[in-house]
Amino acid sequence: MTAPLDPIAGAATLRTPASGATAAAAPGTSAPAVGLPSSATAPITGARQSARVAVLGASGYSGQEFARRALAHPGLSLAVLASREHAGRPAVELLPGLDPRAVALPTVADAKALAEMLANDVFDTLVCCLPHGAWKAIAAEHPLLSAKPARVIDLSSDFRDGGAPAGGGSDYAYGLPEAFRTVLAGAARIANPGCYPTAATLALLPAAESGWIEEPVMVSALSGVSGAGRSPALKTSFVELEGGASIYKAGTEHQHVAEMERNLERLTGAPVAVGFAPQLAPMSRGILLTANARLTRPVSPEEVRAAYLARYGGEPFVRVLEAGAWPETRAVKASNRCDVAVTTLHGGRTLLATAALDNLVKGAAGQAIQNLNLMLGWPESWGLPVHGSPW
Repeated sequence: MTAPLDPIAGAATLRTPASGATAAAAPGTSAPAVGLPSSATAPITGARQSARVAVLGASGYSGQEFARRALAHPGLSLAVLASREHAGRPAVELLPGLDPRAVALPTVADAKALAEMLANDVFDTLVCCLPHGAWKAIAAEHPLLSAKPARVIDLSSDFRDGGAPAGGGSDYAYGLPEAFRTVLAGAARIANPGCYPTAATLALLPAAESGWIEEPVMVSALSGVSGAGRSPALKTSFVELEGGASIYKAGTEHQHVAEMERNLERLTGAPVAVGFAPQLAPMSRGILLTANARLTRPVSPEEVRAAYLARYGGEPFVRVLEAGAWPETRAVKASNRCDVAVTTLHGGRTLLATAALDNLVKGAAGQAIQNLNLMLGWPESWGLPVHGSPW
């Protein structure tokens, strides 16, 4: 089934075929693209028709990606851009890819000015695109920013394990819709997952839910340099990266290991140890991830693929590739889609699961919009691209 383009958002609006209709297989899959979850296709009758959004940390890659996509979303109004470094400067300097003739962009604010604007009801939704630890500190310094907005989405790791800021506000729900959708509809606070845990969880989810995984799980992933953030650093400079790749924070050192383990424990009902080898690759964006695990019983390649197809058959943003095909980062570039492929080895006792996604979209800003759609009772795929832009 080919998804028609939304002429306003430039995004794929996925629709379920009429009752009794048979859909053609989606490209790159062997399963019909049918049965999307009701949240992905539900009408918006009775739902809130707009949200006024402030982006805190708008100068970073995730903040800019969110702002650009929010401007193309028919239900979102970009009310405020906030950045400590760029406060007081025209927003067009922060988002040079946008044409100021086509959209009125606000002047960039700092956290103090943002709190004052919130007191005057300039916005009702706050999206935090800050480095890890920064939102927790700002929420303590400006408690109104934490407590007053009707909705808050945090893209850092500050509240991914639950809890609420010291400054007040609701506890945060963990925002990976494909795994934990039921807790997100109508939530007031959502902690967006990390990019690596999103890819790892989606690669392993059907096998974990089936009770097939034994610990330890070994995960390896190539990541584009934008995942390291926008602040200049020697390891992310062109000369250091071009023509090579490097492993960093291997073992259990990376901050995303604990998040992967929490997700797998929630899915399996038992602790699951994870070993992780993240790798910095000479590409601007994208994650290509491989996960290996022993299985509790022999599972054939056909059985494991059938389980993945059944589990993801209704997901608008997860595509299970055909047997023998493997994910590519360029296929999902600039989209909110995650491609997965899976098989078993060694007589069915070893799982080989792979995934590819765009770390700035499905791994950050796009998933934040997906969560906002759920918070507001909108179609889950509204305003989001499902097709990649390989070149």
